[in-house]
Amino acid sequence: MRVFVTGIDGFVGSHMAELLHSVAGVDVYGTIITPEAGPNLKGVKGKLRLRQADILNAGRIEELFHDIRPERVIHLAGQAFVPTSVLDPVGTIQTNIAGSMSILEAARKLQEREAQEIKVLIISSSEVYGRVGPEHLPITEDLRLNPGNPYAASKASIDLISQAYRKTYGLHVTVARPFNHVGPRQAPSFVCSEFGRRFAEFAAGATSPVLRPGNLEARRDFTDVRDVVRAYWCMLEQTSDYPVFNVCSGTAVSIREIISLFEEITGITADVAVEQTKVRPYDVPVLLGSAERLREVTGWTPTFTLRETLKDVFTHWQRTIAAGA
Repeated sequence: MRVFVTGIDGFVGSHMAELLHSVAGVDVYGTIITPEAGPNLKGVKGKLRLRQADILNAGRIEELFHDIRPERVIHLAGQAFVPTSVLDPVGTIQTNIAGSMSILEAARKLQEREAQEIKVLIISSSEVYGRVGPEHLPITEDLRLNPGNPYAASKASIDLISQAYRKTYGLHVTVARPFNHVGPRQAPSFVCSEFGRRFAEFAAGATSPVLRPGNLEARRDFTDVRDVVRAYWCMLEQTSDYPVFNVCSGTAVSIREIISLFEEITGITADVAVEQTKVRPYDVPVLLGSAERLREVTGWTPTFTLRETLKDVFTHWQRTIAAGA
């Protein structure tokens, strides 16, 4: 089976690559935007078929689909950071909508030309739900979309466009709405990875144990990235009338609790105080999801506890710091 993964050397893409490498009978193809893959793929790089491509270059994407003729497509490339979307809404919207459209169009044309079924997974986001009142928690896939920032709006748009392709063209598109995910190799611009790096620095004696985060009471539904990519593969392997699935743990944890877990893991107590300049007015206070639909259809459940995940994040940063990276 030929599986095509966009953004394969990114945080999620690299974990997806490792999972697919363990699946018998799968040939893994992936896009990278630079001539050479980054360090995330060092464990599996020689076992992948990498192609340089920008998802905004629709002609290049169509050419790759024509050459590879993928049977499964996992679209992970895109702009994934809310603050970046606030600073660059145009770039975010172009990447996340036009870039994803190039994937959908290439898949549609290949399916029509080859008369073969192609299963496509498009990644949306829990951000599409926006601010949700406590009466609607945990969030199910039936809740109306109410995006509250440019990133969320870009994801809500391609979410609905993907569902339209399913209805209009008969393209087997499934939309994943992942809630917050975390794990080794995540960029330090994301909160758990940032704290993991800081505690690794504290443990190495590089800096004093001082943290100045933003809103400590914001609560998020965190899932280990290795469980997330397994959920993505389960979605592609199933046949269901549902076009959309949440991916989440079903538990909301505050940022304050994340810090406490890192303190338990490392034995280091940090001096913590909120820095008001880091408090984002567009932040959603609570994101808590239900993955009941995904469990019912595929049998998927998370396997990593949050403590195990954060320990792995801390260990990753310890190794990175020790290597001088």
